[in-house]
Amino acid sequence: MPASPDLSRLVWPRLTDRLLLRPLALDDVDAVHAYRCLPEVVVHLSHDVLTHDQVRERIAQRIERGRLGAAEPLLGLAVEERRTGRVVGDVMLRLEPCHSIGRAPAQEWEGTIGYALHPDAQGRGLAAEAAAELLVIGFRDLGLRRITADAYADNIASNRVLRRIGMRHEATIRAKSLGKDGTWLDDNTWALLREEWPV
Repeated sequence: MPASPDLSRLVWPRLTDRLLLRPLALDDVDAVHAYRCLPEVVVHLSHDVLTHDQVRERIAQRIERGRLGAAEPLLGLAVEERRTGRVVGDVMLRLEPCHSIGRAPAQEWEGTIGYALHPDAQGRGLAAEAAAELLVIGFRDLGLRRITADAYADNIASNRVLRRIGMRHEATIRAKSLGKDGTWLDDNTWALLREEWPV
């Protein structure tokens, strides 16, 4: 397996026009719990509403996976609104080696992005602003070869975010996942190669 990208050399915080991104800390538990406990936020996420303790464990795991040499590296970041200093969401960039069907493993890495925002921070372009910065981190700073994202087809807002940041719709997998309401959901896969990224 190729050596994983060195997350320890990333410089924090990261500033965008309206946001500050930094690694999640245990001090963020209350802020993150405030939206990850809401059914309307987690309806399209892989977990159900979270308790305070579950959020603490989730953040602790993300901190551990962000350490140098982690077996399954993942960058978990708090999203602060610069104007207020309030944590309004969190984003992640999960890393894995690129696939190889040859005898030699690929020497490059790829990533998957994800995001969740408090309802009162949605609808203002903040998710796209944070996700676009994940592309900067992934492609420019970590040298990833490919970055992907998944969004259920009925999650109009998330699909709009991914299109807005320049990702390419690669496929729609029909009835891939059983939804929380018992219906089968189509899953859209989005991706971008390093050479496609509009720097």
